[in-house]
Amino acid sequence: MLRLGIKSLLAHKVRFALTASTIVIGVAFVVAAFVTADSLRSGFDQLAEDINTGTDYTVRGELTFGDITEAVAPAVPADLVDVINAVDGVDIAAGGLFVDGVIPVDGSGEAVTTFGPPVAGSNWLEDESLSQFFLIEGRWPVGGEEFAIDVATYGDDSYDFELGGTYQVVTPTGPREFTLTGTAQFGFPENAGVGAIFSLFDTPTAQNVLGFPGEYSQIAVRADAGADIAEVQRRIEAVLPDGVEVITADDSAEEFSDATETFIGPFQTILLVFAFIVLFVSMFIISNTFNIVLGQRVRELSLLRAVGATPQQVRRSVLTESAIIGAVASMVGLGLGMLGALGLKALFNSLGASLPGGSLPLTLRTVAWAVVVGVGFTVAASLVPAFKASRISPVAGLAEGAGGDESASLGWKRLASGSLLAAIGLVLTGLGLFADFDGATPQLSTLGAGAAITFVAVSILSPLAARSVVSLLARPLAWIMPISGRLARANAARNPRRTSATAVALTIGLALVTMVSIVGQSLKVSFVERFASAVNADFVVSVNTQAGLPKTLSSDIRAAGIGTPVGFDFDLVRIEIAGGPSRPAGTVIETDLTAASIGDLDAVVNIDVAQGSLDGFDPQTGLLVHSDVAADEGLVPGDSVDLTFVSGDRVTATVAATFDGTAFWSSWIIDSALHERVATSAFDDIVLVRSAIDDPEAARSAIDEVLAGYPQAALEDRQEFQESVESNLDTVLVLVNVFLGFALLIALVGIVNTLTLSVFERIREIGLLRAVGMTRRQMRRMIRWEAAAVALYGAVVGVVLGGMFGIATAVAIPDDIIDRVSIPSAQLVSFLVISVLFGLIAALFPAFRASRMNVLDAIADE
Repeated sequence: MLRLGIKSLLAHKVRFALTASTIVIGVAFVVAAFVTADSLRSGFDQLAEDINTGTDYTVRGELTFGDITEAVAPAVPADLVDVINAVDGVDIAAGGLFVDGVIPVDGSGEAVTTFGPPVAGSNWLEDESLSQFFLIEGRWPVGGEEFAIDVATYGDDSYDFELGGTYQVVTPTGPREFTLTGTAQFGFPENAGVGAIFSLFDTPTAQNVLGFPGEYSQIAVRADAGADIAEVQRRIEAVLPDGVEVITADDSAEEFSDATETFIGPFQTILLVFAFIVLFVSMFIISNTFNIVLGQRVRELSLLRAVGATPQQVRRSVLTESAIIGAVASMVGLGLGMLGALGLKALFNSLGASLPGGSLPLTLRTVAWAVVVGVGFTVAASLVPAFKASRISPVAGLAEGAGGDESASLGWKRLASGSLLAAIGLVLTGLGLFADFDGATPQLSTLGAGAAITFVAVSILSPLAARSVVSLLARPLAWIMPISGRLARANAARNPRRTSATAVALTIGLALVTMVSIVGQSLKVSFVERFASAVNADFVVSVNTQAGLPKTLSSDIRAAGIGTPVGFDFDLVRIEIAGGPSRPAGTVIETDLTAASIGDLDAVVNIDVAQGSLDGFDPQTGLLVHSDVAADEGLVPGDSVDLTFVSGDRVTATVAATFDGTAFWSSWIIDSALHERVATSAFDDIVLVRSAIDDPEAARSAIDEVLAGYPQAALEDRQEFQESVESNLDTVLVLVNVFLGFALLIALVGIVNTLTLSVFERIREIGLLRAVGMTRRQMRRMIRWEAAAVALYGAVVGVVLGGMFGIATAVAIPDDIIDRVSIPSAQLVSFLVISVLFGLIAALFPAFRASRMNVLDAIADE
């Protein structure tokens, strides 16, 4: 039976290749996800070791909560260096500075930029054994008017830097002029900067321009040779003040690796989700293919049963074929996945997000997953056809005309099983959308399971409506092309089970694309309308770096007399609610908080005060709370809460007012005066400007003059900012749809596969049509439009199903994100048109093959 299975596959190489190709893409996704993620982990782990080379400990401010990916640790006093140097067992300690958002401007006025990695300022250390920076050319900067730059940026042809030249550097304390004295690199002998851009100063200058007078970001410490690392760490801890901690180099490297996992893990998960979608769609194609093939081999299987093959042997033969297909697809998918990993790294590097170099590790885990998903999904898809084949009796298939399945049951059993699965799927989907979960993983798992079961239910129920719906959709074909169109319509409606099975892959793919389109359109419309009603500012100043805009920008705009600028800064905060009659005592919330100048807030935004008032707002203790959150937590104006910041500072704030307005700010707002006292960074995330100049062009020119000192800033009016946000969202949606497009590609392969097998099954019918006068052109046209009718049916079901999912998802998303549902009707119609084109393209090969058949041989076929 094994030899029989292999011979069957080798005898139908095209069918074998098409079936395997549906699994290959999914396996390639799995492999690319694991290989890319493992490569990133390996590179960043090596980078973590490089960062800590030469040091045994790091002394830094302690984060009260959160981690290094969410907040900047508080600074440590500079005089702590002498205290640590005096500790028994310490060889040397030196203070270091690292501040993101320090941007050099080249000789042509272009600010250096990256996509992801920091653009940072730091100090160089005289003790090179502790320093991670190594001089490459020129000399180290000395004094308040000199700086050095990383060698990669200096050598980049995109920028114009020369040693000895004077350049502007934008710092947290404002733009300044410095003379370039040298180039350096992070790590030696290889540059380990991973795309980061560094501006280096001597220590006193760095403290001054980076906003750390008398402080350091951290202190690097090396122990005496042979010292007990744990004992020296305890001694250092004993001399540290409250709010300062010491960690070992190993702990620092582990923390860095954990931090990188916060984006590597989700990146891997996203790719695996798309891989599952592709594999899930592939299962329907493979199952349909085996059903058709086994239906055509009824006589062959009956003869096997007649000569002694048991049902188990027939079943094993079918499963063996599917396992071979899955194994071959897994091997091919492994190779394509490695190429895909290379492509992903190249894509990141082309965007400026330089990733650590190194090989692409193909681990045993990755190979195992490739084989498991490749073989597993293929065998799972062939289980039902295999059991059907094993039930064929030795004589049932010997009758003339055996093998068709047009009369297959479409009765109450299908209706009952499909309805039950649909009910289960919809309940799980509803729970995933609307129920409360402890975390994102169980919620997404429930939602995914519900969607998958719903799609299976649709595939079961679809044949009940396929004949009538396809006949209705394809009716115009009979009017336009009386011969080819009528036959195409009849062929598409003849076998509703096959039509449904062929269309289900397209249905799933388009359902997902439709859902994403509705959610994306609803998100855009909600943002635009919310922004239009909530923002009064004339201009928006934003930035494309992670650090933000120096707070000096707002001061400079105000000093120029242009208008009222308000900077918005977002920070992590822990809020403790004291408790009362309507709420539990000691409720603690860890959330985002917005800091802005409350006195100027009305000039740029409309927060729509619901209770209380902004009059008499105390900048040092006042707090604004969104009315929905206030209701949930039982807060009213006059109530007090305790705010704990990542710096460790604790402030008791009083609720001055609640508000209804929503836009880009969070549900908790404090004044900038309070935040500047407790914040660990000195940047605004966005600045809104209400112009005092009546002429918009004159106002823009005046702001542009100020922004000449801040080349990283982007100035837009309200409309331009809205369009930029929409464009960014469109880019994300396009990327998601590109990945979902692989599922549509599988659907295209499925249509090709089904039509090719259908042509083989209808050889005699095709021969008779040709014999009675049908031309080759009419034959090709008939098959093409048959495919178009099937594709249109799948598209209609997919758009309807995706529309329901999309509307439900948009409704389930909180109102502060999506508060209205918008359906992109024109886009949905274009999906239907594209699906018809998909069908026509998929039919090209089967149609050509049918038209080239020899008429006499086709008539004689049995």
